[in-house]
Amino acid sequence: MDKCARNSEIPHDTLISMAQQESVVLLLKHCQEMKRQESRLRLVTLFLVLGCAAVFVFTQRVNRDCNEKDSFKHAEYSPQQAIDRQGQNLKPNAHLKPNAHLTTSSRCNSVPDDYIQWEHRETGLVHMQNFTYDEKKHALVVPQGGRYFVYVGVNFRMPDKDKVSGKIHFLSLKVLKFSNRYPDNFPIMEVKDSIPDNRRGARTVYTGQVVALEEGDLLRVSINEDNYELIDCSAETAMYIGAFLI
Repeated sequence: MDKCARNSEIPHDTLISMAQQESVVLLLKHCQEMKRQESRLRLVTLFLVLGCAAVFVFTQRVNRDCNEKDSFKHAEYSPQQAIDRQGQNLKPNAHLKPNAHLTTSSRCNSVPDDYIQWEHRETGLVHMQNFTYDEKKHALVVPQGGRYFVYVGVNFRMPDKDKVSGKIHFLSLKVLKFSNRYPDNFPIMEVKDSIPDNRRGARTVYTGQVVALEEGDLLRVSINEDNYELIDCSAETAMYIGAFLI
């Protein structure tokens, strides 16, 4: 009875405070649990982001290595390797700029009809990247439109003679362009020189400059008929013509 009497004497406000304290404790525990879950979620998210970043970096590295290997394989092909083991023509490397260099023809001593003949088969110093050569027209065929540096050089040598006449030989060298748009030979370069009859040895006549060309244009070289006997055909480097896209 005394115990019940003492319990009955506990104030009502004290009971309310104890209930509130229990609620606060539960709320704190709930908040702590939420924070732990939030921390776990952030940690999982961080691992996912790092994993995705690692996969992305690895993929980019693999793609770059593959591209570098492909570029290296293409770069290994030279103009002299334009024919495979079975003699079939390979497609020209599209990533290389067109360029060509032709030299003294084996038929240099024979007087051509109108234009100088050139050695165009890839032997010695001769090479052609994307360019072609028209044997019938003695012309270098331009593969694509653009601005090219075109050059030509010819060595002239006075013939051995017992007597000299004192005559002066006038040398003339022209580079002609034949275009499908304007079907006529158009001189794009010309150089003139002279050599006295009493001089022995060789003299090189050279010219070169930047010109605008179109696909299919023909490049040919002509000299005066009187100069054919003076052409030096003794070496591959005695005559040459070339062009390259800039």
